[in-house]
Amino acid sequence: MMIVIGLLGNVLVGYGSRSAASRSRFLVIMPMVVALSFMLIADVDSPRGGIIRVAPENLLIVAESLSAP
Repeated sequence: MMIVIGLLGNVLVGYGSRSAASRSRFLVIMPMVVALSFMLIADVDSPRGGIIRVAPENLLIVAESLSAP
């Protein structure tokens, strides 16, 4: 995710250096991309709610192995 943000940032800076009109687009697009990536990273951190749902399979397997006689 961070590599994609870095590449996208470089592309936008290179594209934005061509004219003043594209610089204004860069000022809107780049913060939105960074905010979206932070939102997705924070969403993965909370596995029970949010957009991305992650099942704690490893923890469930360990809990089953501890409770089995």
